[in-house]
Amino acid sequence: MYCRNCGKENDGNAAYCASCGQVQDSQQATSYSPEIGLDKPELASVGRRLGALSIDIVIGIFTLYIGWLIWSFIIYGRGQTPGKQILGIYSALTDSPELSLSWGNTFLREFVYKEILFGFILFPLSGGIVWILDYLWALWDGSGNSQTLHDKISRSSVYRSK
Repeated sequence: MYCRNCGKENDGNAAYCASCGQVQDSQQATSYSPEIGLDKPELASVGRRLGALSIDIVIGIFTLYIGWLIWSFIIYGRGQTPGKQILGIYSALTDSPELSLSWGNTFLREFVYKEILFGFILFPLSGGIVWILDYLWALWDGSGNSQTLHDKISRSSVYRSK
């Protein structure tokens, strides 16, 4: 069965998810099958995504980004940042939305593309315009995946946890 919290496959008798530790029972587990397409994950709204960004910024400020960084590195394996975890959303490849991004893919998406490329390199060069466009791109994205620019680079999108 697949965990409703992180999407990882677990043994049918498992009491807890081996990946995220979420309690597994018949109400929470899902029998999603990419071949059949049952119970496909729902895209997260742009508002929820911006809320997660806001929470990440607030947590970062209050912990001098040290606490945020430690928390992030712990949960990157679930395709989440602290803000995404709090709001119940996760990042996944658009080809397989039922499985959250791996730790390495999340690190690339969240740290390298969002923070370094869009935040530290392109932000000052464009006066912040590219950073704003990156996050608002999902409002008019025509791909059907509600992707931001950093989503397009990493071939991912953000989905709601069930």
